[in-house]
Amino acid sequence: MNKAVYYFRKQQYDRALELMANSIDQIKFVIEAIVSDREYFHMVETESMLEMLSGILEAKKNMDFILLGDLLELQLIGFLTGVQELIMSKEEIVFDEENYNENIKLLLERGVGFTKQFTKPIDTAGLLESGYRVEFTSCGRMTLAAENEGAKFYFHTNNQIQTEAFLLAEEWYEEDIKKYVIYGLGMGYHIDELQAMAPDAFFEIYEADPNVIQLACAFADIRKLLINPRIKIIFDPELSVLKQRVSTLGPEEVYRIHYPSYRNHKNEEGVGILESVIPWSKHLKSVNTLNK
Repeated sequence: MNKAVYYFRKQQYDRALELMANSIDQIKFVIEAIVSDREYFHMVETESMLEMLSGILEAKKNMDFILLGDLLELQLIGFLTGVQELIMSKEEIVFDEENYNENIKLLLERGVGFTKQFTKPIDTAGLLESGYRVEFTSCGRMTLAAENEGAKFYFHTNNQIQTEAFLLAEEWYEEDIKKYVIYGLGMGYHIDELQAMAPDAFFEIYEADPNVIQLACAFADIRKLLINPRIKIIFDPELSVLKQRVSTLGPEEVYRIHYPSYRNHKNEEGVGILESVIPWSKHLKSVNTLNK
């Protein structure tokens, strides 16, 4: 719904209404669940929920897209977030071992540079000791946190992950680009949004941290990336393959770096490889030094 609001504000009403239509079934499912299980959703007021939906439908019928955008942003998104937070307060993070093993199998079959080390069981205790965390966000999807040089940082927002990923993808997107060379898998959200914007482009995704790859396979829905023939995921711990690849970019290819993934890289030589091709890296370091 955040994307629909975004397009309403830009007066791209056809795209906004299409996104709304695609979300109707999900909203119906939520409402039906709330109505049928009042014990679980006892904190949700049914009357105010129905009043909110009535207002949204009336604004849509009247083609009042300013009001419709307001109602989606100020009421519906907040309502859905509240329902999700209620669910999260009652549930625990569950590791689906079968799903994880299937994702790893796909990586071994379709990825590049993956070896049998990835078939070993995920060491959750070791990951926690190393500073890795997976956490629920307000939209119900998982974000990832890690530590580097004693500082904790996040790979994705703790709020509306899909919106953040969409905005980054829109910034990266270029109409005439045929191939995107990207460093940083994260949990895959930004890749998913970008490939949806560029349905005819190809993607090479480089990642150096095996822990991030394992956590994405365990707690994110990345299967659609793994089975997409336009997407190739490459495990490159030394970034030597990426270094060579960036030096041979063609006129219809671009290189993009996911900042938290850059922040996560712990090898000094590898960081140098990344910084050599991103103009903002030195500026960030100088600004950070001045602020200390």
